[in-house]
Amino acid sequence: MSSFIATFQIVEDKNCPLYGLGDVLQLSDKALVPPPGKPVCLILAREMTELLFSLIAKKGDDPDFDKLYSCSGCSGLIKFKRQSGEAKNQEETASAVSLIIGTAPDLPPGLMDGLEEMAIFQCVEKESLSHTLSYFSYKKFASGDELYCKGEEGRHVNIILTGKVAVIDEDLTLAMLGKGEVLGEMSQLASQAVCATVKAVEETEVLSISGDDLKMVMNDNPSLYLYLLQLLTGRLTRTNAARLQEVASAMSGSLSEMPQIEIFQALNMNAKTGVLTLEFPEETASVSFRDGELVRVRYAGKENQEAFNNIVAEKNRGRFTFSSHLPDQDMAAEELGDFMKLLMDALRKVDEDADE
Repeated sequence: MSSFIATFQIVEDKNCPLYGLGDVLQLSDKALVPPPGKPVCLILAREMTELLFSLIAKKGDDPDFDKLYSCSGCSGLIKFKRQSGEAKNQEETASAVSLIIGTAPDLPPGLMDGLEEMAIFQCVEKESLSHTLSYFSYKKFASGDELYCKGEEGRHVNIILTGKVAVIDEDLTLAMLGKGEVLGEMSQLASQAVCATVKAVEETEVLSISGDDLKMVMNDNPSLYLYLLQLLTGRLTRTNAARLQEVASAMSGSLSEMPQIEIFQALNMNAKTGVLTLEFPEETASVSFRDGELVRVRYAGKENQEAFNNIVAEKNRGRFTFSSHLPDQDMAAEELGDFMKLLMDALRKVDEDADE
């Protein structure tokens, strides 16, 4: 199971548009799981992420079950408390998941064991897990087989069950990934070509789902959508360390080598200040960062959030240049908002437009 899970119950509700009195939220080091049948509130998710860091830091201490937490509010407000008996609830959940997961895709004997421990499936309500797994198929790759080829369209998301794969960019091995890792989510969420080749380095078995089916599953499981978006950031810390160093040191390069989403996250994670220029085939975009946060975005006659959405939606064609010089007006400008929320909103807009 997750190394950290906390359960909260709403004890006060003042016109919250999503949740009500008595609803239960589950926070883990992998995802925020909303009450059954209800969507994830992005405002609450951002604040719960901050709370998560605080709770993990105090993991060895006895939980304070009397402490009252609250969201910052939108048109309404909720207050919630941490529930006692979490260990028992986790054991019961694991047992229930083990029973439900019995109707998963046709897997060889033994591969069913441990599926419920994978972070991605912990984001799915146990009542709907059987239905979710019905969208997946089982695939097997021999050592040396390519799961993805750089530059091609990514059509599937794969979850590694056994074996190991290498993430390769030209002659550079960016990462080695194994059991439980998710592959191909960026191509689906950002509608971009595969940015690195992924090759099996030993016999590898996966659960695979098509991009179209993944969208259906995410519509039914908003917390799964949130989990996959969070992977966009986490993936960079493990697989793109070499490319992060290049971009962070005021470099230029091709967007086919490093797409704009990865550059944005690199500059944010490294708390860089300067101007990123993106030369697309038709237009040139300018994105100003101060200490890793967005302060001004201009593209094709649009500014800020709308311009940022359009840049994220662009195909990874063209070149980028990052300069550490930031104009005085941008140095004094207000931040456009929380970087991860701006990025998540932009990715969601890309996904919605693709469905129209």
